[in-house]
Amino acid sequence: MSIVAQLMISIGFTFCVIVILKQMYFLHHTDELGFSFKNRCSISTYDEGYEGVIADQLKQIPKITEVVDAKGMTGLIPLRSRMSAGLSSWDDKPYETEKMNIERMHVSPEYTAFYDFKLVAGEMLTAVDPDSLVLINESAVKAFAWHEPVGKRFSFSNSGGGYIVKGVISDIYNFAPTIAAKPTYYVQPSERNTGTSGGTVVLFKYKEGMWKSCKEKIEEMMIKDNIDISRVNIHNAEEEYSKFLKSENALLKLLSVVSAICVLICVFGFVSLVSLTCEERRKEIAVRKINGATSGNILSIFTKEYFLLLIIGAAIAFPAGYFIMQPWLEQYMKQTTIPVWIYLSILFAMALIIVLCVGWRVYKVSIENPAEVVKTE
Repeated sequence: MSIVAQLMISIGFTFCVIVILKQMYFLHHTDELGFSFKNRCSISTYDEGYEGVIADQLKQIPKITEVVDAKGMTGLIPLRSRMSAGLSSWDDKPYETEKMNIERMHVSPEYTAFYDFKLVAGEMLTAVDPDSLVLINESAVKAFAWHEPVGKRFSFSNSGGGYIVKGVISDIYNFAPTIAAKPTYYVQPSERNTGTSGGTVVLFKYKEGMWKSCKEKIEEMMIKDNIDISRVNIHNAEEEYSKFLKSENALLKLLSVVSAICVLICVFGFVSLVSLTCEERRKEIAVRKINGATSGNILSIFTKEYFLLLIIGAAIAFPAGYFIMQPWLEQYMKQTTIPVWIYLSILFAMALIIVLCVGWRVYKVSIENPAEVVKTE
């Protein structure tokens, strides 16, 4: 019973750690977040007149592959300048609905291409589109209850005008992954909808693995051009996104340590129990050897017993682990799956541990002289 309990705890903690690891990997590598943040950065400053200077500096760095002027755009990651307002009128509006809140983000064709926004229906915005053409996300489509949103209109007043939907994009999760995406429309910046915004914002992409050297080069060039670095914010999108997963990373570290301790205790338990059992059954092993049993035959007798304990422990630990981790996964808007290979890999690893623990001790007993053992016993 003690060994089964140790197996249950060890398998349970190991299962939880692997599921959390898989979810963290999924959140960092999935294309279901609605945008791409790998190898992307932003530079912003409240000082005017640096757009051309900073952009030219970035273009001179070979490790940087793309530069985009994002002045007047809504900061995506880190999230900045998002606005929300009550919407009062839209096509096919249900009679009983009064208002709905919708957020606004300012984007450009270069901006949407830079972050690789995912088009679901219609077309992306172009530089020649009028201010009335906008994009909306999937959450906005659901809030409007539209089945064919492209071409539909919505307005913040009942006096007409407003916006026309040119395209629908996937929901963008540029915040904590446990928070649901809100209805949002995306409009190009202009004097009419943003006013004059001060400061400088430049986006850029860099080659894989070159972030540290890129940052050092950027700071060096800014100092050379007498730009006050203390007034400049350089944000790496990957680092900013990782901040959303701080609690998950802390939980993962804690569970990893506890899981390792549990497995270690389980190994000690197996070694102790096998040593005791071998000592008690030395005469049986000797008699079996006299009758022609090999070390492999004796090992199989012991491993069958402990494999049975492993199956019992796993049969209890896996369902318990699943019912613990499934609600934890459901709090995320985008979730990984729990495939069969997780169960099989844990079983295989634990079976290997059993074989090594049992095999080492049984082999020592099985190579003893059976005649001497029978005499002493």
